[in-house]
Amino acid sequence: MRKHPLHIVLILMLLPFVSVAQRINFKPFLQGDNVILTVVSNPLGLNFNLKQPLIVAGDPNPVGVLLGDNATVVIELDAPLDFDLTVEFSWTNTLSLNGLGSGVLIPFTLRYAYNNTGEMTDLERRANAVEVPPAFHTVTLPVLRRRAGGPPLPPPTPEHDGYVRPRGKVYFYIYGTLDPVPQNASAGNYLGEINVNVSYADNVN
Repeated sequence: MRKHPLHIVLILMLLPFVSVAQRINFKPFLQGDNVILTVVSNPLGLNFNLKQPLIVAGDPNPVGVLLGDNATVVIELDAPLDFDLTVEFSWTNTLSLNGLGSGVLIPFTLRYAYNNTGEMTDLERRANAVEVPPAFHTVTLPVLRRRAGGPPLPPPTPEHDGYVRPRGKVYFYIYGTLDPVPQNASAGNYLGEINVNVSYADNVN
């Protein structure tokens, strides 16, 4: 079994939040050679535009983008079926004006879910996605969910000339919450950072 790290850095940007668009942007910087990462929905980031009437400085209520919302960012990981993937998330839990890490801070809570069932439609995948509790920053899963019970799967086919390894897709849904915006928060660009580290175990070699 070999483990290969894949480092992806995602940048968050909250645009001016007073009567202007609210959006958290990120960009993947790197993908590996055996695992293909694609942002298949909302490549510009978490879009809080539809939540704009709810974002009020000093309001004690959080404002969230939920798993079922159109604004949720969807990441697709395409990998051989016999891989096990470990995905680790780390993030700044506050957004700061211009990313300076000082001044008024807006609390941000990241949430994520995954689906590795092989279902075909986005609606099915979201309905059966596994939401990871907020305390967990790491999840390890097979590319295709294994059924509980029944006989074990046959061993993987060793690589040989002309053999093409079957592949599958795992979907991650990234969403989150702007926790109560402080009363004295000024309009501006609020920045933070998410780091996603994807490693895989090759169960053939």
